[in-house]
Amino acid sequence: MYNVTCDSRTIETTVTDKAAAVEQWIRETLSLHARSLTIVGLDIEWRPDVIRWMSSKTATLQLCIDKRCPIAYINYAPELLKDLGGNPNFTFVGVEIDGDVDKLRVEYSLECAKHADVQELAKLRWPGRFRKPGLKDLALEVVGLVMDKPKHVSMSNWEARVLNVNQVEYACIDAYASYELGVSLL
Repeated sequence: MYNVTCDSRTIETTVTDKAAAVEQWIRETLSLHARSLTIVGLDIEWRPDVIRWMSSKTATLQLCIDKRCPIAYINYAPELLKDLGGNPNFTFVGVEIDGDVDKLRVEYSLECAKHADVQELAKLRWPGRFRKPGLKDLALEVVGLVMDKPKHVSMSNWEARVLNVNQVEYACIDAYASYELGVSLL
């Protein structure tokens, strides 16, 4: 368990490779939100490849609702995760989320029934204001969230058995920023 702070906001973060911990978070989420429309920040990380166009298999899955964020080493896709992804009351949001959703579908047969690209939503809301903004710029411009995205962390080994504190913060804040943007733009 970590308490990750981002711009004076604290996000309760669970990092786990245990299916039971992920399933508990999903059960709680389904019991709290299954009957209402809910935004879920989503991001994934994988070990960077030396050949830029190649991609390793997804190593971590980050989700965020409100100020709760599980970061799971994803070497499985439990049925409850499929239940969450297939529930039309949950809208998964992120920057260029189509790629993440496709990667999860191909690698783990995990579907996201509803998803929305916060980058595209911002461009629709403010035509001409944004060309191709990244998460960091969108977070600052749309919800006033200041976040750091150090390259040495984004390009680090996401397959490590234990993520370091910088990786945990990076992964959590990406999912949290996506969530906040989704809430603001949807």
